[in-house]
Amino acid sequence: MRIFILYCLLLFPLSYVIAENGCMEQSSAKYHSLAEQDSLYIETEKTESEILYRLCFNQQGKKNVVFELKAVDDSSIDFIQSYTIMGVRKFDSFAVYDNVADGNRYLFFDYESQIAYITPTCFSGFYPIYSSVDFSKMEVLLQNEHSCLKYPSDTLSIDSKVTYVPFNCNNRIIKAIFVLYAQVGKDNKYLKRKIASGDAPF
Repeated sequence: MRIFILYCLLLFPLSYVIAENGCMEQSSAKYHSLAEQDSLYIETEKTESEILYRLCFNQQGKKNVVFELKAVDDSSIDFIQSYTIMGVRKFDSFAVYDNVADGNRYLFFDYESQIAYITPTCFSGFYPIYSSVDFSKMEVLLQNEHSCLKYPSDTLSIDSKVTYVPFNCNNRIIKAIFVLYAQVGKDNKYLKRKIASGDAPF
């Protein structure tokens, strides 16, 4: 009997520690869930003929559709990365891939204004420099994937009239603009236009 009592006394602190750790893990999981409420996620809906992509913003449990893409040719939207300053998330970036052009338009979601922006131009072989994203000027710098070019030309500046920039070795940096996605709309020419292989970029 004494042995049993001593065993229980020794086991009780261990059980308390296990239970306490269990509570801490549950609290951490709950906190993590709350921290992720105001965040973006991608929904996909597949049919026999197309895939519908929806970029959704979950704000306090309410879903708002930020961006939609209907793809019938392996086009897609993919998350690239979040950009943070001093631990505060400033914006998320996404690549809207155009399979026909084999290039990307870039979508940026500004958490401060909760507005989505997109580059009207489709780029092949050029990728955003995230620290250069400027929502006040609505512009971004893109870097050639071969950033070690020996003799690059000066920075190339383009406007919204340029719909496609193919890969080239002449420019290391491209200065591009982006526009409000709300201005473009679901049936916008930038996402619907199919670019033939012989199309001139300018």
